[in-house]
Amino acid sequence: MWFEDIVLDEKKDLGCFTFTEDAIIAFGRKYDPQPFHVDPQAAKESLYGGLIASGWHTASVWMKLAIESRQNESKSESQSSGALARSGVSPGFENMRWLKPVRPGMTLRYSMTPIEKVDLKSRPELGLIKTLGEAHDEAGTLVFRFVGKGFVARKPKGSMA
Repeated sequence: MWFEDIVLDEKKDLGCFTFTEDAIIAFGRKYDPQPFHVDPQAAKESLYGGLIASGWHTASVWMKLAIESRQNESKSESQSSGALARSGVSPGFENMRWLKPVRPGMTLRYSMTPIEKVDLKSRPELGLIKTLGEAHDEAGTLVFRFVGKGFVARKPKGSMA
């Protein structure tokens, strides 16, 4: 997909993920070993009153689902353009927020919505897409949100792609 093909405000469902106690503890032990992520008993005595997933765990699941979605799209698109191969590099995120604790047994539904296109004078072969990434719980409550930025290849000048 080329920069010019991206439609703003077109929300894309990335799928669901259920957080299990074992997965929360394993991720916490490896990447965020705070007591409320790795020790159910200590978590009960914490501000959260129980075990919760690391915010980085919720963010990592978003990334996994976004990459899977892009790979599935690329299988259905012609690879001759090479646009996907040159796209996806991110210069960062803005306003990442963990709005509600994610507990064992919770299933989150993840989505992404392109919200802004930025022309790059310094890199005319690329454009910058700002995307709203979100996760909602089963009740539809917003749990996680951020604005991501990614470079996307532009159609070559004179191209019919």
